[in-house]
Amino acid sequence: APRGHGNPSIVDEGGMQSEGVGSYWPFATGRRVDQANILLNQIRETANTLFVLIPNQHIGCWKTGFAPQWVAREYLARRGSATFRPTELKPARCSLLGHHRESMQVEGQTIGTLFFDVSKQPEVGVEAYDKGADILRTFFLTHLDYFDHDELNPLGRQI
Repeated sequence: APRGHGNPSIVDEGGMQSEGVGSYWPFATGRRVDQANILLNQIRETANTLFVLIPNQHIGCWKTGFAPQWVAREYLARRGSATFRPTELKPARCSLLGHHRESMQVEGQTIGTLFFDVSKQPEVGVEAYDKGADILRTFFLTHLDYFDHDELNPLGRQI
């Protein structure tokens, strides 16, 4: 969970950080490779669990507060265990962000593509989106060394 604006940091390493109520690593004990293997096994053993990435505070340049989380909770609660069809999802321009909907309808209101693909927001555009994606890739690459260990689950290494 990226640290929200105005929230105090318990860990300050400089640069982009991930921290908040849903943070795991600041509270993990022992070796990171062991914790990573535990998390990966937990995810693999709960295949019916849906994992979603929901923005907090902003979508692109638009300040949204917690509205994305409220809408997603409402939408997913009404869908039950129904999964998205492959035709409903499209790959995100930045592969680290997985896939996204083109649009969706919630309570009769259409949420359009500008909320799902911020590269289409006129205030952002492709160039700024790609620069942001590079920052995100760099963030992940700088953290991969923590897990470069012979004991890392082979699937974790592949991912």
